Amino acid sequence: MIGSLIKSFLWFSEPSLAALLIYILGLTWRIKFRGVSLVKQHTAQVLYVFWHENMLPPLFTHRGRKVGVIVSPSRDGELISRVLKLLGFKVFRGDTKEKGSTALIELIKYGKRGFEIAITPDGPKGPRRKAKKGVLLIAKKTNLPLLAVRITSGKCFRFSSWDKFMLPYPFSRIEIELIKVEKNPDKQILEKLLS
Repeated sequence: MIGSLIKSFLWFSEPSLAALLIYILGLTWRIKFRGVSLVKQHTAQVLYVFWHENMLPPLFTHRGRKVGVIVSPSRDGELISRVLKLLGFKVFRGDTKEKGSTALIELIKYGKRGFEIAITPDGPKGPRRKAKKGVLLIAKKTNLPLLAVRITSGKCFRFSSWDKFMLPYPFSRIEIELIKVEKNPDKQILEKLLS
């Protein structure tokens, strides 16, 4: 019941309130990074990859950095898109069924211009923790360093959605580990690094 109320507030409330809630909640988290030097080695030109279920912590840690992301053109996607824009992300709209290739091309161009980009390889609808080919295509086309982002949280709530979306509780310990992926990986290697 509590989880449903929180989810409703996050995704279906006024976007400015949802963005504010993510920001306030993030301020309480005790976040520890590993592998940050990998980002510094490549300035801002990085392709981040993390599971769809773990997207909430990066929304806080990477706010205001104009990281490029793809969001579904659905009604839910519209609300999420507004929240992301308020948090300082660059949003491209599309999915595998509608405007997907256009959004992918725009994201690749954005990455080539020197911006950070991020993708959830199992999104937007799963199956959970199964990487799609798109992320490998983006890495190849942009020639950006590919960083797998492994995110774990202490106390958290898991929604009953397809991805078992993770909502860390206030004051939870969160660990974000960045792992450099060698060039031309296959999907199995990527899935292993992220899990």
